[in-house]
Amino acid sequence: MSDLLCYGSICADLYIWLPHWPQPGSGLHALNSRWVAGGNALNEARALVSLGAQPLLYGDRLGYDPAGDLIAAELTTLGLMTHIERRADVATPVCHILITPDGERTIIALRRQTAATPPQPDQLAMSQIVSVSRYGLHTADVALLARRLNRFVVAGDVAEPTDPLAQAADVIVTSADLLGADPLHQATVLQHVRGAPIFLTAGSQPARVLVSGKWYEVTPASSVVTNTTGAGDVFRAGVVYGIWQGWDWETILAFATRVATAFVASRHDETA
Repeated sequence: MSDLLCYGSICADLYIWLPHWPQPGSGLHALNSRWVAGGNALNEARALVSLGAQPLLYGDRLGYDPAGDLIAAELTTLGLMTHIERRADVATPVCHILITPDGERTIIALRRQTAATPPQPDQLAMSQIVSVSRYGLHTADVALLARRLNRFVVAGDVAEPTDPLAQAADVIVTSADLLGADPLHQATVLQHVRGAPIFLTAGSQPARVLVSGKWYEVTPASSVVTNTTGAGDVFRAGVVYGIWQGWDWETILAFATRVATAFVASRHDETA
């Protein structure tokens, strides 16, 4: 079995690039569109594969539909299809992602008739690090089970100390946007739950990690930003990889920031 296990959303993403945000009642010509395999767990696992790791991937079931075909083909290429079920009685999750020229995006998720296959206890017990994001089905259950099995839990997109993911996490990776008006204070509140280091992303602003009450920060290299979708998942993959390698928290922060920045920079020509 793999040392690393990713669990969460697996879906087909339809990227739609817009010249500007539409006004109510008006029409708009899109600049481009493209289907890709996505979802937080798949994005993270794919990034880990690119770093040389071989994670296990669990999450949404795939239907026998065009979206399922798209995802299954990519997962097979990546070597991640082993634990993903396909069923005739489910529909593959789909997200329509509207992207404006500033790189920001709005996600519209379609989840009718979707279902997921969480890992069994023996599968969790054989993994060293279990990474779970808030988005997806049964994510809290998987994180809490991994905690009971004494696995190292990395929790993504946590915002509140009452979130079960905060109760399970050995490390939290989240974004300033999720933490409200005072993200540094809210991160401190999250750390008080279990003492977990808190990684905090903020787009082009410095990325930070809070360890034992002390902040460390790294400023991302400047780049042209046209699509930030999945950047947080790639950052989380960098954190998981660094923990797996046994690096210190500052080194992990710098590495995760670098791989996420490179990921965003690589997408600058997607609207062509």
